[in-house]
Amino acid sequence: MTKTKTQLKTLLIKECVPNSWNPNEMNARQFSSLKKAITKFGQTKPIQVGVWPNMKVKGGYVIVGGYHTWKVLSELGNTEIEANVHDFKNEDEAKLYGLTDNIHGSNQQLKLGKLAYELTQNGYSIKDIAQSLGEEDINVKDALDLVKDEIEKKMAELKKAERENTVTLNFIVDKDPKAAADAFVDAVTKFAKTKGVKVGKVSVDVNSQRETIALINFNVTNPHKNVIDEAISAVISTSKMSEGEAIAEICSRFLSGDKPNKTQQHPTK
Repeated sequence: MTKTKTQLKTLLIKECVPNSWNPNEMNARQFSSLKKAITKFGQTKPIQVGVWPNMKVKGGYVIVGGYHTWKVLSELGNTEIEANVHDFKNEDEAKLYGLTDNIHGSNQQLKLGKLAYELTQNGYSIKDIAQSLGEEDINVKDALDLVKDEIEKKMAELKKAERENTVTLNFIVDKDPKAAADAFVDAVTKFAKTKGVKVGKVSVDVNSQRETIALINFNVTNPHKNVIDEAISAVISTSKMSEGEAIAEICSRFLSGDKPNKTQQHPTK
């Protein structure tokens, strides 16, 4: 990774935003020790923040190193913080820098795997990631394999949830079965919509020998499919991803702990 342009600045605490992909963590004891040290000595070294073209954070800076220092200062009521501001070429470069800055931290396997997954999808090798992290290649690969297994499992669950079901109905009418069948299909479709179910691929077969019998085949979707389709469409719309990338993103959000509220029936558009 090439060296980025860096400036030391005094920033407002509220201008700095934590990233969603940092795999570094502190336990309560470590955080308490850091808080005591900063309370006694103040901020002893700048945090690392970044900007890059087309970043989602507008008018601010993304923290790529020193998150816990930022959190302590926030809790202590400080309004300003010293920071090295890095001008990155893109978000991937920021992620790799963040790995380098956090070499001495403890990495959660799922978070490390998720980050490795995203970077390998964008063309980085396990060796590149491991070198930036100061880890053995095998450790990064193990974390990546763990996440890939989980993502594949979640994708299988999505496919299962979105399967279509065929419903076949026979009914008898006194006259004009074609018109009666069309009216019935319309009524069933409207009712299904109120239940979050989509009706499609309807076929009507009127028995020419026995005009009072009509056969109707409905392909109806599991209600979960509509929710899934809405979520995928929302991600595609906001992030300009392909459908496959959107599914992987939704899976990775689930793995990172960003689970939906059980009371929420539909994603926010």
